[in-house]
Amino acid sequence: MKALAKIIAGVTICIVIIGSFWFLYGSNNFEVPFETIDKGEISGYESRDNVTIRDGLAWEDLWTEMQSIYSHPDDLPEVNFAEEIVIGVFRGYCGSGGYWIRITRIALTETNYIVYVEESLHGGFTCVITYLYHVVKISGYPLNLPVQFVFSMV
Repeated sequence: MKALAKIIAGVTICIVIIGSFWFLYGSNNFEVPFETIDKGEISGYESRDNVTIRDGLAWEDLWTEMQSIYSHPDDLPEVNFAEEIVIGVFRGYCGSGGYWIRITRIALTETNYIVYVEESLHGGFTCVITYLYHVVKISGYPLNLPVQFVFSMV
């Protein structure tokens, strides 16, 4: 009887894993093109965070915080929130150089966006503090869907 219970548990776990994989990478996902607004190693936005911006005020607040460390900040990039969404990932504090983070792919499912993010597991040996980020925008797709982030460490 214990052997049967172990077999049932193993099959259940396999079904959950396969179902999750199919949900995240299944054929119902549609690849969404995106445009990088900004990507860098130093930012005034110091938290580890994922953001989805759907209005101009929130975008201005985020950009102002990102640029707050510069004496001559860049102008606010134009985003048409009637047709576009801003998506960003922020790595937060890194105590050395050599780390990176990047949005590699955005997929659209029937119910949400899935943002695939790769980040380095290890940094380099340079003694520099970094606050890595990648901010993109998408356009021409439903604006009201939730956004899910999927991270992989490379």
